[in-house]
Amino acid sequence: MSEKFDLIAKIEDGANPIELGIAASSVEAAEEAQQQAMKPKPSSEPAVTSTFVSSPAAAAAVALVSQESDAWGMVMAGRVNTSDQIFKQAMDLGMEASHHIHDISHGGIDETNLTNEDLRAIPVLKPPKRSFCPKCGSDILSHSNLQWKKWRDHSAEVVQVQAQAAMEASLVQIAAHYLKAMDSLEISNKQLEEKLADVDQEELAKELEPKIRKKVRAELEKEYKSEAVAASDTRQAKKTATRTAKPKGKAGGKVGGAAALFGGGPKISKKYEGAKKDKPDWFLDEALDTIYDPHGTGKPLKPKSILARSSDGNVRVQDVVRIYAKEGEDGLSELAWTSPSTRYIIEAYD
Repeated sequence: MSEKFDLIAKIEDGANPIELGIAASSVEAAEEAQQQAMKPKPSSEPAVTSTFVSSPAAAAAVALVSQESDAWGMVMAGRVNTSDQIFKQAMDLGMEASHHIHDISHGGIDETNLTNEDLRAIPVLKPPKRSFCPKCGSDILSHSNLQWKKWRDHSAEVVQVQAQAAMEASLVQIAAHYLKAMDSLEISNKQLEEKLADVDQEELAKELEPKIRKKVRAELEKEYKSEAVAASDTRQAKKTATRTAKPKGKAGGKVGGAAALFGGGPKISKKYEGAKKDKPDWFLDEALDTIYDPHGTGKPLKPKSILARSSDGNVRVQDVVRIYAKEGEDGLSELAWTSPSTRYIIEAYD
């Protein structure tokens, strides 16, 4: 009885009845059977490989679910090419992950080698246990194993096609999404280029000139007002020169000695070796740290540092330097001399 079950299972699995000896063969059939027997038989185990091979069934499934989307239009237009190398590499990685799960579910990987708890939770599809016929008591395990093997092979093929179709559909949608984003950027870029090409430069200059002129005039008026406050007329300059004569105790290197003694810090000196007309700009850019610091803060003055304030305007360091370089002490206003730093600036400049 058990032999009958075995024969039935083998025939259902595709075995040749003639080779099993349960059917007669003609001469042609015998020759054909002999030729088939000489050929190498393919392995019954599913070929699991990480190399991606396009499946027609998966491609058909992708086309079916994607045909109403913009992504499929891009595929048909050739913008999304599923034969590109980057696409194949992505599919290889996805299929490798799918095969890894397949191996775990069929017991191909020992549970002790799995470090991830989620992978350990994957159920293992075990073959049927040994069973016997309840009437005759014969062993029907071989029949059960053959049926199980056939189901497992077909199941692996279906799962592989499912995984491939899912990944391909997802990749196509993602590729289409980014292509649409790139199209939007290109359209915006072209629109901006067209707008720039249509811009009349002369008309734009006429439109912007009043605004720019207004800002420049405000800056110039501010600078002029500051210099005007720092400068004086001849009469005021004479009074200022008389009133602010240089003290004897602060001449030469004594300032540096006092600075070193009372916390002002050692005096720094720099030598200028250029044209006289360029010295004010050089001094403002390079030598403001040579000005005596009476409080010893170590922070040098800046060109726009305010020395004195009034309702008419403010006196800044750059005003004192430029007026002194051009007109000397007589050119400085009375307001400028109210700051003790004015004398230190002149000494450092000289």
